Amino acid sequence: MRHFDKLYVWAALGILLVLPLLYLDYGSKEYPELNQAVSVVRYMSADRQLKRTTFKSSYPEGTPEEFVQWMFSLMGLAVWPPIEGGGEFSREEEKMMRKTGLPFFPSGVSIVGQNPDLDKGRQVVVRGNDIRKMLIVEGYLDPNASPALVKEWRFSH
Repeated sequence: MRHFDKLYVWAALGILLVLPLLYLDYGSKEYPELNQAVSVVRYMSADRQLKRTTFKSSYPEGTPEEFVQWMFSLMGLAVWPPIEGGGEFSREEEKMMRKTGLPFFPSGVSIVGQNPDLDKGRQVVVRGNDIRKMLIVEGYLDPNASPALVKEWRFSH
């Protein structure tokens, strides 16, 4: 009987040691600024954020392609998060804003809709696919080359 008690203790310890590994972030760390820009697009496209904007009233269907159209419209641009170190806020203000969960666009990355802009260097291209109901975000180090990273997620409003 005592043998089984020890077995349960070891099994519980094993589970407790493995459990934290499930919560590790295995996302790509190779392109931190591109990943940061992708995270901002994911934040902006989240249903909880869209409820606070004009998107739902402007686009009742709320398709991924409509989101991209709205995101780059004057109404969408008005709710873009600030640019990191852009001088709009002091470092202390930026620090306080980060604590609330507000992401910042990285200063060296452009955000464009639909297709890469050949006049800009590092950039994130946001596209919608209504058939698959997905947002596709591609990160480019060079707009003349293939994307360095591609992220997709289901867009549902």
